[in-house]
Amino acid sequence: MSDATKPPRSGAPTRRPGPSRPRSLFVDGPREVAARALARVLDDGGWAAPTLSSVLDQSGLSDRDRALCTELFYGALRFAQPLERSLLRGADKPGRGLDARMRPHLLIAAYQLQHLSERIPAHAAVDAAVTAVRRTRPGLEGFANALLRRLGSPLSALVKPDAPLPELAAAWGVPLPLAEAVIDDLPVAERAQALGGLCARPTTYALWLDGARPVAPDTGRGEHGSGEAAAPHAFVPGVAALPGGRVSDASGFKDGGFLVMDPGLVLCALAVAARPGQRVVDLCSAPGGKACALGHAVGPAGLVVAVEQSEKRSKKIHDSARRLRLAARLDVVVGDAADDAVLARVRGLLGDAPADAVLLDAPCSGLGTTRRKPEVKLRKTADDVAACVGLQRRLLDASATLVAPGGVLVYSVCSPLPDEGTRQIAAFVQRHPDFVIDALPAVLPFLPDDAVDAQGCLRLLPHRHDSDAFFVARLLRRR
Repeated sequence: MSDATKPPRSGAPTRRPGPSRPRSLFVDGPREVAARALARVLDDGGWAAPTLSSVLDQSGLSDRDRALCTELFYGALRFAQPLERSLLRGADKPGRGLDARMRPHLLIAAYQLQHLSERIPAHAAVDAAVTAVRRTRPGLEGFANALLRRLGSPLSALVKPDAPLPELAAAWGVPLPLAEAVIDDLPVAERAQALGGLCARPTTYALWLDGARPVAPDTGRGEHGSGEAAAPHAFVPGVAALPGGRVSDASGFKDGGFLVMDPGLVLCALAVAARPGQRVVDLCSAPGGKACALGHAVGPAGLVVAVEQSEKRSKKIHDSARRLRLAARLDVVVGDAADDAVLARVRGLLGDAPADAVLLDAPCSGLGTTRRKPEVKLRKTADDVAACVGLQRRLLDASATLVAPGGVLVYSVCSPLPDEGTRQIAAFVQRHPDFVIDALPAVLPFLPDDAVDAQGCLRLLPHRHDSDAFFVARLLRRR
């Protein structure tokens, strides 16, 4: 009998197994975390911003790695379709597509190879993807390596500037109806730049309400931030870019100094040209930036009634108003802005009198926001756009009932599609002959000529104006 099988001697202590040796834990890096978030958006229908936020909160990544993860996630999402097409060029059977478990890792790597080659070594991107594929799809790591090695240049760099629009749109991963709307009236030489603008990395802008300029967020060089003044927008007054870091760390944010807003959204509020003491209604108001900007404009003697259908989103309006110390000037109504009962509540808050101005930043396809919400261009269909057009019509008709004679109705959408913009307003004026289009340069004289269409409405394009693609119309009600 071997020593291993002998029973213990009488009185000898029985040997019990000790604690198991802790297994080594593989901690996901920024590439793996970005791929996990990307899969949830592409395969599970998640929305980019909350999905990434949730994944980052669970990741334990450092601030530096969080920044890299964010860059990789949004970059791969903006170029998802052309990246996948580039990868499949190296496959023997490209028609079969990419395996769903491999795809996010390959897209993250392909984005680095095609768009970040000056910042990230190719071997780092490829090795990380191959390792991830080995874990998630054992046996296909060689195939993944081969696809990445054969990747080549971005499709957008290979297509000719004067190529047919469907070919250009596919190379940039832009839906054809969106491409047609954006390149309308543009020179052929500017088409690629316009499509590229829809896929560009967006600038984070803020509206500084008291005319001062915010400073950059804290970069670790000092207790109160870097002290670097943020760069002003090219033409929108009071708007400046916030360079990097967490917005909540920027000097002045907690004190209510500024609002984070895209320049196009700022122009929606400025188009109202609200004056001290006026009563203004902001329909479809969340998250509250427009309402707060209007509340600042009407002053202590004025009133802004903000209407928002979502109770959850309406809380963001309250939060913003409190941070900016404007809560006393804002009343928030939760409900459908086209519902008669909701409109009656709005009139009651206005003292049963019409409003001096109404701002309707209407629900829309959101196809003008593809820089910051890239998933939109992968999901919106013609039926979705048609549903938005019907809702916009209903909300416009309801808005008209709130405007006093001589008052203003401002309509805006973050979409360049004519059905949601120019055609929508043309149809409204036909239905409501007591309203006329008021050319925006009369109230916003700083607008560049290329931002105003023939009717005097605002048409913003990302590549020209460093903003989301917006349409804004200002309408006057005849006395």
